[in-house]
Amino acid sequence: MAEFDLNESESRRLDDDLTVVHWRTDRLLALGYAFRDAAYLALSDVDLHKIERLIGNGCPAETAVRIAR
Repeated sequence: MAEFDLNESESRRLDDDLTVVHWRTDRLLALGYAFRDAAYLALSDVDLHKIERLIGNGCPAETAVRIAR
């Protein structure tokens, strides 16, 4: 089995990436998305702020994702 040897910089970057994905997932859950959908969208490049604005203006969640892509 290969051993991973991450230096401090790489480790910090991974921690930062995980923090962002966690934050995005939490925001999407708060907007009403199911966990599976929220996690999938959190990992994508969808514009979360656009989704928040659209849903805030009454747009259905599924439509907001299609528009924000």
